[in-house]
Amino acid sequence: MTFFILFALTFAPLSLWPQTSLQRTIPKTWDEAALADWATPIAGLNVRPTHISAKEYYSLPVENRKTYPVYYPGREPQGYWEMLQRVAPRPLIEPEKLKSDADWIEAGRIVFHEADDLHLRTFDPKIIAAARSRETFEAVRAQPLADGTVYGLLWVPTTQGVALSIPNCSGCHLLYLPDDTPVPGAPALAGVARGRDSRHRVPLIGPIHAANRAVTGAAPFLMGPEPLGAWLYQAYGVPWKKDDINERLKTLDREEYEAYLVAASRGGAITRWNGSLFYPSKVPDLIGIKDRKYIDSTATHLHRGIGDLMRYAALVSFAETAEFGAYHALLPNSRRAPARLSDEAL
Repeated sequence: MTFFILFALTFAPLSLWPQTSLQRTIPKTWDEAALADWATPIAGLNVRPTHISAKEYYSLPVENRKTYPVYYPGREPQGYWEMLQRVAPRPLIEPEKLKSDADWIEAGRIVFHEADDLHLRTFDPKIIAAARSRETFEAVRAQPLADGTVYGLLWVPTTQGVALSIPNCSGCHLLYLPDDTPVPGAPALAGVARGRDSRHRVPLIGPIHAANRAVTGAAPFLMGPEPLGAWLYQAYGVPWKKDDINERLKTLDREEYEAYLVAASRGGAITRWNGSLFYPSKVPDLIGIKDRKYIDSTATHLHRGIGDLMRYAALVSFAETAEFGAYHALLPNSRRAPARLSDEAL
C-alpha cells in the first residue's frame, strides 16, 4: 500500500487543468523548479530533503497494467481464474483515447481504484495459493464485500504470468460503510479503528512485503540482504537526533515488528517510510484536499495545485527521499523500485 495518495482527477475540478483546443496540457510531475522549495525543512536539521533528479525519475520505465479484483474463496465467478491465465496484459488507462471531461474523470476513477503498488507484485506460488485459500481469510476473520471481492488485494496479468499485488491509492484511502457503500478519499483504517469492520482486514500484506524485501507501508525501496533491523532503521532512523528512539529498531525481531504494525492499524494509523514505527502516522481524510495548502498529516509538502498532488503521489509511490543534508538513509545494497506511473495517470 502506498500511502496518502490521491489522484487529481478524482477530486479536483477539471477547470483547474490548463486547456488547449485539442488536448489537455498535463503538468510535468518531476519538475525540478517546482521541487526546489516544495518540501518543508526537516526538524532538527533545518534543511529540505534532497529529491532524486528529473533525469533519474524519468529514466524509470512507465508501467501501465490493468488489474483485476481478488475474490473471496468460494465467491469467484466460474471460469474467472482461468480467464486471468489466458487474458493478455491490458493497459490500465489509454491517455490517447481520453477526449472529454467524462473520459478523464473515468480514467481518474480507474487509477484511484485499480492502480497497484508496482514494486510489490509477487509471483510466489505459495502466496498466490494462499490468496485463493479460504483458510487464509478465516485466520484473520476477514470478510468479503457484497460483490464477493476482498479488500486490499489485486491480480495483475503480466507477460510473466499472473501476479498478486496490493492497491496503491485505494489501499489506504477507500472506506466502505457498513452497507458496503464506498467512500473514496476517506481513510480505510477508520473501519478497523472502530473495531467492527472485518472487511478491511487484509491477509498476506506482510508476506507480500517480505517476498519483495520491502518494509511495510509500500515504500518504494527494495532492501538488501541485511537483517530486518537494518531495513527498519533505513526507513525510520533519525541519525541527527540525539538519543533517537529508532536506534532500538536495529535489534527488533519480526514478531515485535508485526506487533507494532497491528497496534498502529487498530488506531487507524500506518507506519510509512520516513515516519516511525513508534509514532505511526494517521491516515488522513483526503476529501476536500484541493482546498488545503499543505499535504500530509504533518504538512511535509506544499500543495500549490494539481502538479503538487501528482508530485506527492509520485514521491510516496516511486521517488521517496532518502537523503537529508549530510545524512544518507539507504545502505549500499538497497535500491529504488524500478518503475513508475505516467504523468497522465498521475
